[in-house]
Amino acid sequence: MAGDRIGHPLSSGACPVMEYADDTLLVLWAEINDVQHLKLCLDQFAQATGLKINFHKRTVSPMLPASLVETMVAALQCQQGSFPQTYLGLPLSNTKLRLSAFAPLIAKDKYLAGWKANLLSLAGRVVLINAVLDGLPTYAMGALFLPVGVKEALDANRRAFLGMDQTRPLGPNS
Repeated sequence: MAGDRIGHPLSSGACPVMEYADDTLLVLWAEINDVQHLKLCLDQFAQATGLKINFHKRTVSPMLPASLVETMVAALQCQQGSFPQTYLGLPLSNTKLRLSAFAPLIAKDKYLAGWKANLLSLAGRVVLINAVLDGLPTYAMGALFLPVGVKEALDANRRAFLGMDQTRPLGPNS
């Protein structure tokens, strides 16, 4: 901690804060002084704005094994989390992600089961897949490298929906 500000774990800059809607992600050093200062800042914010922070819904997820985790959890009055975890529908981890971490993304293709493929032409099925299902992995690929196994699983599900042989690629003569 530099002075009265919470320090960035990798540089001399301020603590990075990432926000989306009502979610906030803070990254800081695993030092009790920084954690206590963060708690003080959050308490002062709550007092100044009248907003109540529900620390019981919050988690501390250490990036590295830390001996002070219990102390930090007690100081912030929150739960201890672990990796991998999901944020905005994407798996987050401090190590290389296993294929199983992408199971929810692959399971999103469950939409295929509810669609009546036999009532659509091949072109209609292709449009449905391109318009709806391609957005999910595109969103994920904007932030992560997808393992080959994930791409293969997604492709296999889509080929099955199209009613195509898995060894035959979809081409202009299909």
